[in-house]
Amino acid sequence: MSSTTLTDEGIGNGTPQKRAIPHWQDVLTYAVGVVFLLLGLWLRLYHLGVPFDRDGYDEGVYWQSLRAMAAGHTLYKQIFYSQPPAFLLSVYPFYMLFGQTLWSARLGIAVVSLAGLIGAFFLGKAIGGRWGAIAGILLMVVDPFYLSQSQRLQAEAPSAGLSFLAVGLAYMWWTIPEGTAGIWLAAFCGITASLSILSKLLGVTILVPIGLLMLAQGWRIAHMPPATRMRSARSLIVGIGAFLLTTLVFMVPFAGSFHQFWAGVVTFHTAAATQFASTKAGNFGSMQHLLTSLTAILALYSTIVALLRRDWRVLPLLAWLAATVIVLVDQAPLFHHHLIALIPPLVALAIVGIAPLTDFLREKQTAKIVSHGATILALVFTAVLLIINLQGEQQYFRADSVQAASSATQTDLRVAHDVQNATKPGQQVISDAQFIVGLANRDTPPSLVDTSIVRITTNYLTLQQLIAAASQPQVHAILFYTGRLHIASVASFRVWVATHGFHLVHHYKNGQELWVR
Repeated sequence: MSSTTLTDEGIGNGTPQKRAIPHWQDVLTYAVGVVFLLLGLWLRLYHLGVPFDRDGYDEGVYWQSLRAMAAGHTLYKQIFYSQPPAFLLSVYPFYMLFGQTLWSARLGIAVVSLAGLIGAFFLGKAIGGRWGAIAGILLMVVDPFYLSQSQRLQAEAPSAGLSFLAVGLAYMWWTIPEGTAGIWLAAFCGITASLSILSKLLGVTILVPIGLLMLAQGWRIAHMPPATRMRSARSLIVGIGAFLLTTLVFMVPFAGSFHQFWAGVVTFHTAAATQFASTKAGNFGSMQHLLTSLTAILALYSTIVALLRRDWRVLPLLAWLAATVIVLVDQAPLFHHHLIALIPPLVALAIVGIAPLTDFLREKQTAKIVSHGATILALVFTAVLLIINLQGEQQYFRADSVQAASSATQTDLRVAHDVQNATKPGQQVISDAQFIVGLANRDTPPSLVDTSIVRITTNYLTLQQLIAAASQPQVHAILFYTGRLHIASVASFRVWVATHGFHLVHHYKNGQELWVR
């Protein structure tokens, strides 16, 4: 049996080239990748269940949405939901299987976010060989921003992770576009691309790099002998089919509530964009800290190296970053967690300057020696970045511990205890602090899992809707806590509560009150 395998290591012009490498080296590369993947999982499980909303609001919304799903309610129909369906549907099995707790909900995010680590490994493998694969996965493992988002019950990290996996699979497919391997890679690329977009519409930017690779493959096919074109186009067709089929599978169950789906996923966001249009002026400034970060500097260096090598494979990644920046600049309102969409294209560009280090000591051509030197310098920069980012992750965990023990968190826990004592299991609570209601192990009405400022100011939540929900017999408590229910358009709700069978049992501060029927 041969001790070597044939591996596709792309060369400078992006043309796949077969090269024999020792089999044990290939196995070792994947083994190391698995070790770092497990390290990424361990980091995500650390402090996963801290009893405070890591985002400040959204985690409570999605926690209550999962509780409503577990109670038999349906997304878009009874449950107000403003994201595409794949996000909560991918988290829901983890939530149900591991105890229906905040920890189990976050576990789903942590696991799905690992797709980003795998995507970085695949992209690095396709572009830079073994060293590129290891550098890629390590950069994602120790990125503090990506780690922090991977522990939050939000749609951004799953979408970003699946985006990176889709692009990584696309680059692997580009190196092996034919045969069984090409078909499987194309199919998985199509599936993950669809899941990314169906988790968060920001994922639509991956259609840019994947589309460019598809066009390049189409150009290849067009220059092949006519007799071989259909065979070479099979994987391309399969990838497109997998994307469409996956999208159909996730959309068909909601065909009966398409109006509500469209209103929540599309119209709600266009209305928000109009309402908060004035905030767009500051969007680019909000991105500057990431666009000038050490990862961005390494990405710039690697991009220059790739362009000097005339490695055109950097161009789809540059287009991906540009498309992401354009979409974020146009986002209104733009929240900090939306910026996680920048991490995959920045990390992808950071590793694109790494080329396979083959027979380095025996190279005699000046151009190849310089190219290898540029790769080694990129790896040195990567090592420095890894050390700095690892320190950033330590700071993140220390801040987590401080916040868990803070007076604000302890106050929230006491309020949750009050809510729990004032109600019985099965009784619902209307609140603008859904996370506290979750801590009390109580549910909000499915239509009121989200009482955000955006929903209220766009009139997607009205005073009449609040009154209608509070009139339902299963609602036994109202918790005013974050000030959202004091916004002018719904401020009269408190007056209605005080005059319609609810009595005040706790007054905290600054209008924070618990009313019970």
